[in-house]
Amino acid sequence: MKEELLKLYQDRQINFKNVVGTFPGDDLAGPFLMSPDQHYRKQKKPLLIVGQETNGWTYHIDEIQKQMDTYEEFEVGKGFDSTTFWNVTRKVENALGNEPHSCAWTNLSKFDLYGGKSYGKYEKVISSVDKILVDEIKIINPKVCLFFTGPDFDLRLKKVFEGVKFEPIGNWNVKQFCRLIHPELPEYSFRSYHPKSLRLRRLENDLLDYLAKMEIN
Repeated sequence: MKEELLKLYQDRQINFKNVVGTFPGDDLAGPFLMSPDQHYRKQKKPLLIVGQETNGWTYHIDEIQKQMDTYEEFEVGKGFDSTTFWNVTRKVENALGNEPHSCAWTNLSKFDLYGGKSYGKYEKVISSVDKILVDEIKIINPKVCLFFTGPDFDLRLKKVFEGVKFEPIGNWNVKQFCRLIHPELPEYSFRSYHPKSLRLRRLENDLLDYLAKMEIN
């Protein structure tokens, strides 16, 4: 799995460099490259969390393996479990019956801009490498895929997964929580708000309850 990801990223290295090279005077941290360990593969319901973008990252764009090492050293948020994003992620793992710190994690946006979200001309260029997510999912083959991207990233999701359907779930508003239907996504794929927004809107427990009760074949 790691070898496949390494080759994927090496093949796309020129694309990553083109993104950074377009804005030589700006702070674009990344690319964000995943490297899940065997703990992920041992779970009965391997979980992939897809976020928006990092809040600062490393810059080893010339050393793909070193950039993947950053991911491994971060250990999917170990030591950051008190933050909302990772606190909710740990609860999602538990709701699915998985061990803590066993998920895989990636972001739709492979670069952050000055430690935050890109916009305008930056977003346009950064989003040019969004489709690598399709290959990442194919390689790590998750059973459950949860997009914490919120509705603001739906247009980018539609470009990555052309023809994707946002299927309503129960009484949920589609903006809050929905199922994603697409042949290049796992059967159990969902999109919801970023965990901070989930918590602020008091939807966190409802989402966790749904996931805990979900029957997965």
